[in-house]
Amino acid sequence: MDSFLSSEGRIGQVAFIIRVVVLAAIVALVFKFGIDYFNHDEEHKFLMPLAYFFGIVASIIALLILLMQVLKRLRDMGKGPFWSVLLLVPGLNVLFVLYAAAMPSKK
Repeated sequence: MDSFLSSEGRIGQVAFIIRVVVLAAIVALVFKFGIDYFNHDEEHKFLMPLAYFFGIVASIIALLILLMQVLKRLRDMGKGPFWSVLLLVPGLNVLFVLYAAAMPSKK
């Protein structure tokens, strides 16, 4: 079994889609729990920026993990690793992840 944090190896479409959904869910949960925790009481409202901070940190970590998954997926599709730079372009990154999820594996 390959590591979730490694860029070595290859992953297929289904594994890639599952990992992208799990990463998105984790980031969404961090934002939700942070906002709920710091917004539940008036005397904790001044700590609300911490909720956004934790969400942003979770997003950056998820982006780095997604980069590892994209590198594996690109290898599986027979593409070069330089295509992973498209993850850094806002708007195009979503289309690129959808493209990586839709393309079949290369034998």
